[in-house]
Amino acid sequence: MRASDDEVEALRATARSFLTGALPPARVRAVLEAGGGYDRDAWHTLTRDLSLTGIAIPEEFGGAGYTFGELGVVLQEFGATLAPVPFLPTAVAACAVLALGDLPARRALLPELAAGDTVATAVLTGAALRAEERGGAWFVSGNAPHVPDGVHAHLAVVRADTEAGGELLAVRLDAGGVTVRPLTALDPLRPIAAVDFDGAPATLLGRGSITRPWLGLELAVSAQLVAVACEQVGGAARCLDMIVDYLKTREQFGVPIGSFQALKHRCADMLTSLEAARSIADDACERVAAAFAGDGLATLHATAAAAAAWCADTYVHLAQENVQLHGGIGFTWEHDAHLHLRRARADQLLYGTPREQRRVVAAAMGI
Repeated sequence: MRASDDEVEALRATARSFLTGALPPARVRAVLEAGGGYDRDAWHTLTRDLSLTGIAIPEEFGGAGYTFGELGVVLQEFGATLAPVPFLPTAVAACAVLALGDLPARRALLPELAAGDTVATAVLTGAALRAEERGGAWFVSGNAPHVPDGVHAHLAVVRADTEAGGELLAVRLDAGGVTVRPLTALDPLRPIAAVDFDGAPATLLGRGSITRPWLGLELAVSAQLVAVACEQVGGAARCLDMIVDYLKTREQFGVPIGSFQALKHRCADMLTSLEAARSIADDACERVAAAFAGDGLATLHATAAAAAAWCADTYVHLAQENVQLHGGIGFTWEHDAHLHLRRARADQLLYGTPREQRRVVAAAMGI
């Protein structure tokens, strides 16, 4: 179900109101000072009261029944506030389950994800995992070196190699054969863990549900890239807002420094980059939504890679400018500018670097 423009704006306003009210900078910093993690009270509110985790999950599986486009709107607001909750990896895991068209798996997994009862993560790239079938059951082995919110996740949707090729499987992280090792993260508001699988029991997803399972895997990977791109757009927009607010209040020679022509030019350049990132992310969202409806999958991965590369670079650029234009205070621990820079740099590595994504685009163009 595609939302109308009025519904989209209402959704954006609801998400923004909740996140700015329930997770103001002081509360985000309290989570940071406590060593990272996530705010469980906020998580319960956004999942149980607002049902945001189910925004793109069909109603028959306990969700709100909207499309990936509406999920992108919500992700932008999460990126703006640096909300310390495992929303992104849980949303990506739900998209991976949806991508395969496996009805039993959808019935088993999506209601608990939509309700927020289960924190999930996805390992679709960057890990060498193997899966084998023994006695009618599946088991996963290998190491996933960088799993977002792996410390808090109850469920992981992973890509693993089998004799038939790449497959997606669901693994309960509290089951035997799973070891989760917290890592020191550049962005402490998004904890990273290494997850070791040693014959961990798993459920194969997608077998027999679609004729070409690899298409579902490609859709899941593309949705993952576009999801983080949307978060990056929201973070970049917040950085620009912080810059403009500061330039209007900081005075030099008796006038606001925002009146200086050179700084106006820098802000104009940043706005141009941001609006380009927003446009490419919005377009990629619409293409992902269309692919979930069965249309346009052939060119989707290149579009998702382009959005991932551009939005990642834009976020880093605006986060760096945010630190620079705040002057000395911008370099201190007490100011929030460094939190966005940490998130921007960490996101560049989360699901593949911008250079790797540009290679995908170049290959699609025959370069």
